[in-house]
Parts: sequence; C-alpha cells; structure tokens
Amino acid sequence: MSLWRSVNVKTPGHIVCTILLLLLGQTVDASAFSKTGNKTIQPGMFLIADPVLDDPYFRQTVVLLWSHGEHGTHGVVINRPLNTPLSQALPKVTELTGVNMTLYFGGPVAPEQPIILFRHPNEMKKAQRVFSNVHVSANLDVLQSLRESYTLEEVLRVYSGHAGWGPGQLASEMEQGAWHVLQGDAHFIFNSDPRDVWSKLFEVSKSIQVYRQPSALYLAAAYQF
Repeated sequence: MSLWRSVNVKTPGHIVCTILLLLLGQTVDASAFSKTGNKTIQPGMFLIADPVLDDPYFRQTVVLLWSHGEHGTHGVVINRPLNTPLSQALPKVTELTGVNMTLYFGGPVAPEQPIILFRHPNEMKKAQRVFSNVHVSANLDVLQSLRESYTLEEVLRVYSGHAGWGPGQLASEMEQGAWHVLQGDAHFIFNSDPRDVWSKLFEVSKSIQVYRQPSALYLAAAYQF
C-alpha cells in the first residue's frame, strides 16, 4: 500500500503527522504507526531506547524482538555496525567470500554466537519468522540457500551476540520509561543508514506517545489504514 495514499489531510493534526512521515521518508511502512501506540512486548516489535537509558550496551539503540515468553525476552540490536568485515569475522563461511558487508553488534549476550536476520518470502528450515518476511536464525547453513537466490547485501544482516532480559525485566524497564515500542519495519533493518535509525524512530515513538494523551489529538484518528 502506498504510504501517501493512506494519508488524508483534513485537520491540523493530519498536518503534524504528515511532517513526521516526511522525517522518515516514503519507504516507511505505515504499520509502524500502530492505531493504539501498542506497548505490547511481542516478537516483531522494535524497542527504541529513551535518552534516559545510559547503559553503554543499549544507549541510542533499536532492538528487534524475536521472542517473548515466561522464560524471558530476546532480540537483536539493529543499528550498531562494527568495523569488522563479515569475511574477516567468519572466514570459514564460504558463502560470505567476496561479500562486502560488515558485522553488527547484536547485544552483550553470547557475543561469540552469530545471529542472522534475513528477508525471505517463505518459511525456511533452521530459521524463525519474526514478522512479515523477516526471519532470524543462529544457523549459518541458511546462508547457502540465500546466496543461491539473492544478493546477500540486500537481504542479510549478521550480528555478534544478542540482547536478553529475564522474566519481567523488560516490562520493568519499560515502566521506568527506558524503552518505546513500535511495530518492526524491514526498511530500518536492511535499507536505512544505521546512524539515522535511532533518531528517526525515537522521534516517531515520542510523537505517538504524546498524541495518546487525553488532552492531545489522537494519532489513530488521523489515518485510515
């Protein structure tokens, strides 16, 4: 669905929201602006760090969640590239030979374990769908199937380690205002400059939070999704 066809400018509130969309660009999926400003912790959501969060591992980060349950929550930081080429980080993985990509910092948990995010229209063995056509895997065997069909630079990101929270820990941090939540969007994982991802998504999440206040315009009223 074209983003601009979904915007119906009729009131000043619409104008404000349109400006926010311009900050993100036309490639942003409108689903990122949920009708409720959904704060549910679930796979497929982005966690956007609030500036009050000064933990060096998570300051100004965006985390994509891939699991949440009674045993805790897991995800991967998507916007911290490292100065390490993938071919150097994983020299024995022949599928990465000649691939011009950089390893990303995924989080402080198990940094020796590569985590893969990739786009694929179908379910794949040894991988878990996170949302839409985005999948996660800790098994490098999926790279062979991807390389046979795609240019890896367009559909793949590889991370060192991941982020993890014990039962109730993330909910507690959210109650303290450390995180904002938006629906995940593949554009920000695979196509955006990682240096801009946090600032753009934080501005949107902050605006949605403001518009959810009873005394302000309600964001959901501005759009017909």
